[in-house]
Amino acid sequence: MSAFPANLVAAALDNPSAALAGTDLRITLPLTRALLNELLAARPANTPVRELLIDPNARNCFRVFVKAQAPVLGTVSRQILFAPGLPVSFPDQPWLRFDIKDGLGFLDRSLISLLQGMIESKLPKGVELTSNYLRLHVPALMTDLGYQQLVPLVQLLSVKSEANRLILDLHLKAE
Repeated sequence: MSAFPANLVAAALDNPSAALAGTDLRITLPLTRALLNELLAARPANTPVRELLIDPNARNCFRVFVKAQAPVLGTVSRQILFAPGLPVSFPDQPWLRFDIKDGLGFLDRSLISLLQGMIESKLPKGVELTSNYLRLHVPALMTDLGYQQLVPLVQLLSVKSEANRLILDLHLKAE
């Protein structure tokens, strides 16, 4: 059996509307804890994050363990519980939101508010962290990663949590 031709993938990424015309794809993609943590470990080396692990649970929440170099404080470790928000739909609602449910104390929240500008300068484009939530601007992230041509195809994206895995629901459509 021959390998999948790389030029087909390149053509689909170069001009997805033409290559995928007529596509209406809905997919539910379960991402295991092991795969998610492997992806997180591949982050760029020049970030202040020293360790980042995710632990999805069955109550539609997931815990993130983060160890990072923080201004003034030095190395800080936290376990933060996040709950996924509403689905993303383009262009109406491009922000994927995760509410912080637990793991930050009063001092943490105050420091995040005080250092908001410095924190934003360290985060990738399209990522916003406050003392109450983490938001991802999906089109900005896709563009920053070099996939801006796929943005118009995304109709809906949502994240849910089950025991040991995050579930991505994705709807792609090319006219």
